[in-house]
Amino acid sequence: MNHKPLLLTEAVNVLLTKSAVPATLTIEQCAAALAMSMTSFRRKLSQEETTFKLIQQKYLNELCVYALLTKHVSIDSLVVKLGYSERSTFERAFRHKFGITPSQFRDLSLVGDKKNQQNLSDIAQNMSPLPNSCLQLLQEKEQDNLDVERVVEIVASDPIFTGRVMGLASKAIYGKTPRNTQEAISRNLGINTVINMAVVYGVKDALESQVEQRVIDQSTHAFLIAPKFFQLMRKSVVGDIKFNSALTEQVLIFALLGILLLTHKNSAKHELILHSLQGINDLQSLNQHINQAMNISIYSASTLMLSLWHIDASVIKQLNHLDKVSQQKIKGSKQDELELFMLSCLYVLATRHSDFSGLEQKSQLLGLENFTEIKTLLFTQS
Repeated sequence: MNHKPLLLTEAVNVLLTKSAVPATLTIEQCAAALAMSMTSFRRKLSQEETTFKLIQQKYLNELCVYALLTKHVSIDSLVVKLGYSERSTFERAFRHKFGITPSQFRDLSLVGDKKNQQNLSDIAQNMSPLPNSCLQLLQEKEQDNLDVERVVEIVASDPIFTGRVMGLASKAIYGKTPRNTQEAISRNLGINTVINMAVVYGVKDALESQVEQRVIDQSTHAFLIAPKFFQLMRKSVVGDIKFNSALTEQVLIFALLGILLLTHKNSAKHELILHSLQGINDLQSLNQHINQAMNISIYSASTLMLSLWHIDASVIKQLNHLDKVSQQKIKGSKQDELELFMLSCLYVLATRHSDFSGLEQKSQLLGLENFTEIKTLLFTQS
């Protein structure tokens, strides 16, 4: 991982910004403008773990939404910059992607006020409490009193959660179907995963009537897949990267919980967020736009919920750290970049976007092995 500033990436973004029609800017024109050969240009971008196509597509996607959120650019001017010959063609493409017209999206961005974080804090504080079995697991984990037998006992006290544990452990990706709860916990899932799943199901039940069923179901599915996804991804990492497995699993499961809070029907801008989830397939870009519209990110919305439930402070600390890395406020480590990549994958799964090309290119730049096989196993068969 290159920890130096992404100088060439920044230079390409400057060229895109200066271009009257950035959609038509070619890789050859960029290399020539920077007085570099094509071979050197591609090699140096690869060292910064990106490509010209990725930079340009990300720039155009962000330009589109940023222009609509800020009203700094008219829709007619935006049509030209994005390379469309007619406004009607752009509007059809936008509606197909986001579910509403550009004008409607701009109008939704104006709903609400500057007190969005207080609005979300009030929603979180008024959520139904987590189930007793979940609270008991969290409390005894904090006291370091848990072993498999005790976890089985607590889970058995909640018939609904028992059924969910057995259902999850019986999925093909977790191996041989367990005969009982003890096998499901000790062999298929593990204590930490069961505790984390208790929180996920608790949130799902608490928000079932407040968030669109589609969003609840798809997000929960991604959260439940996260532990197995991490196991497979860890094996595909080339190099000496030592994860804190328990912490990383929690980060991957809980980092996107904020989606549910942001799409809560009482959230001031929940309609804007719903359409943004539909139209934006890049997690970093989505976080940037949510920050512009609401001065909060998915990660910070997640930490807002987690802090109320007294989840391990190290999880909240790492989410705050990743938020800063994602916003390029601080430089990230190789482990940070891998965690953000895994979260991007889980976001695509949670939102049911079908274009994996950007993730596949990024996996190659990160030097990950067997990502295509992992994607097929978890994202198309789960």
